[in-house]
Order: sequence, then C-alpha cells, then structure tokens
Amino acid sequence: MKAYSLDLRQKVLAAALRGDRTIREVADSFGVGTTFVDKVLALHRKGEDLAPRPHGGGYPARLLPRHGRLLRAEVRRRKDSTLEELRAHLAAEAGLVVSAATVSRALARLDLPRKKKSGGVGA
Repeated sequence: MKAYSLDLRQKVLAAALRGDRTIREVADSFGVGTTFVDKVLALHRKGEDLAPRPHGGGYPARLLPRHGRLLRAEVRRRKDSTLEELRAHLAAEAGLVVSAATVSRALARLDLPRKKKSGGVGA
C-alpha cells in the first residue's frame, strides 16, 4: 500500500486541530482510518516531520533475472511442464529451492502460461 501524501497529512492535521469534529469524523471525511489521524496528531505534538517515511524494504527477491531466463527456456522447451516440474528444474539447474506458489508468481510476472491443456474428455 502506498503511503499517504504530505498534502493529505497536512489537511488531516488541520481538520483535526480545528477541533470542531471528532477524530472519527475527520477520518471519515478524508477516507482514512482513525489510527492514521491519531498518528498524525502524535507526530505534530512531538514536533516531528509529517512527511511519509521511506518504505521499510521487505524480503529480497528469491528469483533473480537469471532464474527467470531458466524458467522461460524450460517453458519454451517443455510447454506442458507442471509447477512442480519447473520447481524441480530450478532446484536441479540453479540449486534454488522455492515453492510452487513462487514459481507460479514468477510465471505470471514473465507473462508465461501456467494453465496446461486438458487431456480429458471434451478437450
């Protein structure tokens, strides 16, 4: 989720400081949560900057561009590979152990097909 802009933060603070509405009413009028209004007021009381903080980071990507190339080549070579087969291919070729869900998300990012042709009746 993207951080609220400085402009919105300043407007919320000004509305809350006017004192003619409750915190809930201020939050509802700006489409934010009451916790956000409380945090903006707390920052103001402490004399801290209202600007949004940079993103905290997160986990580093497990699949690097070279792994994407491996997946793309394997899908091109064997179009009907299952997620488990692709996962095993990554483990064998790159020594990378990831879940089938990670492989599925990588295929989506690479715009590669995940659904395979059905071999059943009426296919």
